[in-house]
Amino acid sequence: MMRSSWRTKWRFWRGGSGWRPTVATATLGFVLIVCTIIVGLETSRILEQRADYLADARRDNENLLKSLIHHADLTFRTADTLLTGVVERLEHGDLAQAGGRERVASWFQDEVARNPELRGFAVVDRQGALIANSQRNWQSVDDSDREYFRYHVSNPSQKPYIGAPIRGRNVRDWVIPVSRRFNKEDGSFGGVAVVLIRPGHFQDFYQQLDIGEKGAILLATRSGRLLARRPFDEANVGKDLSQSGIFQELQTSKSGFVEVKSSTDGVVRFNSYQESELYPLVLAVAQSTSELLAPWRARAEREAFGTAIIVLVIALLGFFVRKMASRLGEVNGLFELALSNMPNGLIMFDSERRVVISNQRFRDMYGLGDEQVRPGTPLRSLLESHVRNGQTSDLSIDDYIDSVMRISTQTQPLVDGRTVFIRRNKICRGGWIATHEDITEHKRDADLLVANAATLEQTNARFDAAINNMAQGVCLFDAEQRVVVSNRRYAEIYHLSPEQILPGVSLPEILELRRRAGTHFELDPGVYMAEHTKQKAEVRELADGRIVSISRHMMPDGGWLTTHEDITDRARNEQKIAYLAEHDLLTGLPNRAFLTKMLEGPIFRRDNVATDDFAVFMLDLDRFKNVNDTLGHAAGDQLLIEVARRLKASLRDSDILARLGGDEFAIIQPLEGHESERDHETTIALALRIVDTIARPIDLDGHQVTVGTSIGIARSPFDGRERKDLLKKADLALYAAKADGRNDFRLYRPEMMKSAETHKIIENELREAISKGQFELYYQPIIDVRSQTVCGGEALVRWRHPQRGLVDPDKFIPVAEASGLIIPLGDWILQQACKDAADWPEPLRVSVNLSAFQFNKGNLFDVVLCALVESALNPERLELEITESALLDNQSSHLQTIRQLKNLGITMALDDFGTGYSSASYLTNFPFDKIKIDKSFIQGAERRRDCTAVIASVLALARGLEMAVTAEGVETEHQFQMLRKAGVEYAQGFLFARPVPQARFMAEFAAPLRAAVVPATRAAGGRG
Repeated sequence: MMRSSWRTKWRFWRGGSGWRPTVATATLGFVLIVCTIIVGLETSRILEQRADYLADARRDNENLLKSLIHHADLTFRTADTLLTGVVERLEHGDLAQAGGRERVASWFQDEVARNPELRGFAVVDRQGALIANSQRNWQSVDDSDREYFRYHVSNPSQKPYIGAPIRGRNVRDWVIPVSRRFNKEDGSFGGVAVVLIRPGHFQDFYQQLDIGEKGAILLATRSGRLLARRPFDEANVGKDLSQSGIFQELQTSKSGFVEVKSSTDGVVRFNSYQESELYPLVLAVAQSTSELLAPWRARAEREAFGTAIIVLVIALLGFFVRKMASRLGEVNGLFELALSNMPNGLIMFDSERRVVISNQRFRDMYGLGDEQVRPGTPLRSLLESHVRNGQTSDLSIDDYIDSVMRISTQTQPLVDGRTVFIRRNKICRGGWIATHEDITEHKRDADLLVANAATLEQTNARFDAAINNMAQGVCLFDAEQRVVVSNRRYAEIYHLSPEQILPGVSLPEILELRRRAGTHFELDPGVYMAEHTKQKAEVRELADGRIVSISRHMMPDGGWLTTHEDITDRARNEQKIAYLAEHDLLTGLPNRAFLTKMLEGPIFRRDNVATDDFAVFMLDLDRFKNVNDTLGHAAGDQLLIEVARRLKASLRDSDILARLGGDEFAIIQPLEGHESERDHETTIALALRIVDTIARPIDLDGHQVTVGTSIGIARSPFDGRERKDLLKKADLALYAAKADGRNDFRLYRPEMMKSAETHKIIENELREAISKGQFELYYQPIIDVRSQTVCGGEALVRWRHPQRGLVDPDKFIPVAEASGLIIPLGDWILQQACKDAADWPEPLRVSVNLSAFQFNKGNLFDVVLCALVESALNPERLELEITESALLDNQSSHLQTIRQLKNLGITMALDDFGTGYSSASYLTNFPFDKIKIDKSFIQGAERRRDCTAVIASVLALARGLEMAVTAEGVETEHQFQMLRKAGVEYAQGFLFARPVPQARFMAEFAAPLRAAVVPATRAAGGRG
């Protein structure tokens, strides 16, 4: 009994024939293969997802790391800049002067108050004793045992040194010492200046960042000393990390991404690390491996569970397939029933031309018995039965058999007058299926249609002629979205042949043909057929770039008539006009109109989400006019194109760049959520990047030029939400950047608006003052050093304000220059000075300052000549002073003007020598008679060797060029004697006299001053 059961099971799995597998066996094999493939694919996908998670983490860490390095560099740059100033003061003896320590301590206190990240300043002498500090209550301590002090004693370098965190002796908490060495005059070690930075400055900032509960941020010195770390643990402060995993990786690469176990808390993390390029600092951002991969694990578990369910479902389906195989016999019975009830006759032949199956309708149609068409009957036998039944054919039996598979359709008349339509279709493995349809009634209807064919053909010819000569494409669809009629123009528009859009072709088929021809819409065909075919009119762009206008008229039966017109040229012209209205032709950038429109609408971030957090940049090129004047406007245009290219390369895709006109540009910088929380760091980083990019030399057809850029920045919502006001505020910040020296950036501050308002008030009052003559000239005597007598006076303007009294020029001259009022004011000063000097004794000269605006106006020679003629002043008694900045632009024209003035006999002096850009070149290029040394060098000569060296160099240069030298700002007897011994020809300053009105100048200095009078004059001037 058991043996019989085993044999039964074996037959079940092998199959009935002994060698073919049963349905159950095939089903089991198929299920196993499918399940294996599914499990393998899912495993591979889960591993790929893990790799994607790690790649995203690395990218996020590196982005955060760049910002943190920039934050650290800014902090230590602040400390380094302050140290540089301290060391310069210490090495020039500021501390040794009377009250020097108090001034240094006061300066220390001001810097600590302005920089909250600083804990304090200190200066220790060469023995390590505290000699100056930022807090009055600090006790004197001995710092000779400090690490930073020992480093500077043994290291002659004056570079900044960042030490490990220490406990302050006068400060209770931890501080990071940043120090510089200063030397004595003989170059020996003089002591150390140190700035103390709060580690909490970094710790608080790092604590705000979202890097997970177990995430960590590390700031350390390059030698491996820990400066700050999140999470904070006081036991780790100053810890040596040089043997940790990150610092081992730094031996081979200055930046990277590595998974290591923390040496401080033992947590395994993925670390992104990088060494600062500016300071010996290392920063690392790390995320816990367990936290980072937690979402991946949860997702992997869900997907693994889903895969298990799928495998289970497939196994159950295999079981049901086997069960359904037993019902195949029942299905075959139903199939036989269906065949017998077909309205058409059907017969199937195999590859050997033998009957496989036939239905009752076929046998009845030809009057055949079951035996004559039983399965296995050859085709020849069947044809012989037809012949015996009286059926005839044009072909013999052999010819019919040979050609049967070449004839897919056939119309066969029967002996009783009926007509049968035969359709043959090949089947796999050879053979064919033939259906036989009685079309007697259809044939009769067709004969009737033929009778009307002539009339219909004539009508169709007229219709075709009309529709095919239309300028628009026309296509009529029925309710089932099939073509009823179309014209030639419709096919031409969509690059189709007339045969491809014959009546009966469906709309989906046409859309597919258009896709292959490249004339489809960039729209899903399903969406187009469901929604757009119901629109009465629309304009769409084809894949090949052409634009088509479509109109639809709905028909009562559910179909519709469409007309199609190619409007590419018209639309392109409209687009071009719209583009030109909002873009700059030279650079291709958006223009002011486009920028204004963008500010009126929503500003989008990179993720296409609207935001109110954005910055507006206003940019203005420095020295651009000089390029236009020296190299021509073509070079200026080339420069603007290159600047636009560099700006675009510095921005993200979401940033908006526009050229406002001339050398002015503007940028809208949308800020991401995390960026807007970092105060102004992202905005400052972009500003610095632009300044550095534009400052790189530019080649203009072989000419290397260098320009700079001044940037003003306003941010929303920090500086306000009214967007038009943001442009104005950014412009105010730009004005501040230009006023502070150019080639830099400034963030908008509320006081700028107040300054602008004050500037506007002063400008309005200046206009009124010029019209009402509220200005006066004061004169400061100029002394001939050799004879110690007054040889002339310098004209200095004062404003007699009706409310504020006498206003010094430094309060209103900058406003006059910015508003252009300096031109009428300067002309008045020149005319009045010449009139006043005409009343002085013959030997005395008058010296008048000229502004850059008077030079650039182009009529300076005419103004000077008119002043001399009206005042009758001898030109040899007039001296004109010009600053270097007035000669920066259009030098060739300025040189011609100076030569014309010298030809009249006027003395030309170069004012404020040494404080400009390229003084030596001006002395060789322009015919000056005199050089005026700026007062900053005169007043610094008593305590600074470099100022003394500058004075000596100027005197040597003047002697070589046969020019006289005037020293400004002489305030002490020692300065005067030093200048006299050095060989200076002329001097002026408070030592001799302060500026006085014309009447007093006439009374006190008009007569020649003798040697005995000058000392008393100097004393009086010094007391004043």
